[in-house]
Amino acid sequence: MNRGNHLGFFQRIRMKYKVSVLNENTLEELVHWRLSALRFFCWVILSLLVVIVMFSSLIMFTPLRNLLPENVDVGLRKEVVRQAILVDSLTDEVAIRQAYINTFRDVVMGNIAIDTTLQSSVVLEHERDEMLLEKSEQEKIFCDAFEQAEQYNLSATPVEQSEVVPVFMKPVKGVIKAPFEPTKNHLGIDIQTEKSSMVLSVFQGVVLYAGYNPQEEYIVQIVHPQNYISVYKGASMVLKKSGDIVKTGEVIALMDEATQGTLHFELWHGVQSLDPTKYIVLE
Repeated sequence: MNRGNHLGFFQRIRMKYKVSVLNENTLEELVHWRLSALRFFCWVILSLLVVIVMFSSLIMFTPLRNLLPENVDVGLRKEVVRQAILVDSLTDEVAIRQAYINTFRDVVMGNIAIDTTLQSSVVLEHERDEMLLEKSEQEKIFCDAFEQAEQYNLSATPVEQSEVVPVFMKPVKGVIKAPFEPTKNHLGIDIQTEKSSMVLSVFQGVVLYAGYNPQEEYIVQIVHPQNYISVYKGASMVLKKSGDIVKTGEVIALMDEATQGTLHFELWHGVQSLDPTKYIVLE
């Protein structure tokens, strides 16, 4: 029986073997190595560790790490998103200006079609209101005399005394964070609300503008009857576009975490800015 069979496992793997490279013609030994199984195994493990360390260093300390999805630069990603939003807003702006030019051209050329979306009952109601509001001869004479007397009167007449003010509803639920201060060029109020609130139209009207501004996020401007204009700034998403007809209380925009839950709201009558708290119950 062979003696090697009686050796233990650790003795066998520590036994050295000679590996020689011979010249086939002269049988001359060119190179030889003396290795044991244990040493060969250690060399293999060490080589694998060196390869792993070199590959890891190559990934961690060279630009190759940017190829991994989780290592993409966060600032670069934000810049790409911002540029995409700007391109989208510029596209919307171009479309809005083109629609304005087309409408202006149709008005000049007399190609505006009659609005057939109004129901007959609405048309009859408008005609009835015009008949009831028609002035008599005495009223016309009095109005002409009053206008002539007030022609050079530059004192501003309060809106609430000159006409019937529409009933506005609150644009969003919340509390006033910053009041109306025209002396500080703050021509509206800031409303602190929940980060997932819906922005509502304070009154029926037509969307004059809906777009994106990098400083004020999304902006919506709505023209209401009696020459009122409401402005909503700071939304994270708009649901309407220019020219859309909205109803009182209809959702026009959304807030989210990015806006910090603050909506800037302005109310205008012509070119005069108004304090919204005098026309809307906000709290």
